[in-house]
Amino acid sequence: MTDDIIVQSEEEKPPRTWDFFLTVFLLFLLLVLTAIFLVLGLGLSVATLTCADSSQACNGTVISVGTLLATFGVAIITLAGIVTTVVFIARRKVAFAVPLVSCLAVIGVFLLGSWLVRLAVP
Repeated sequence: MTDDIIVQSEEEKPPRTWDFFLTVFLLFLLLVLTAIFLVLGLGLSVATLTCADSSQACNGTVISVGTLLATFGVAIITLAGIVTTVVFIARRKVAFAVPLVSCLAVIGVFLLGSWLVRLAVP
């Protein structure tokens, strides 16, 4: 009688279609945000043009850190979010929260980097 009972393991769980489609949409949104922020992050280096024309001193180190944070920080968070999401989907866990948190982290890191650049340029 006990042989007739079938226990579903982790691999045999039925897929959640709502979670998969929501995760794919949020990953697409994450990639769009990353592309926008990478272009805007590369444009932050234009802020140093006012330093060349004025007699006021700009903090080049803070400008560099802010620009790197706004470009490479965004890309690293996106890459980590995509890898983690794929692992969650492969293990059939609820995965939509990972790209959602990654989107918020990308926005926060870009805002922090652009704030640092604006802080360094008088």
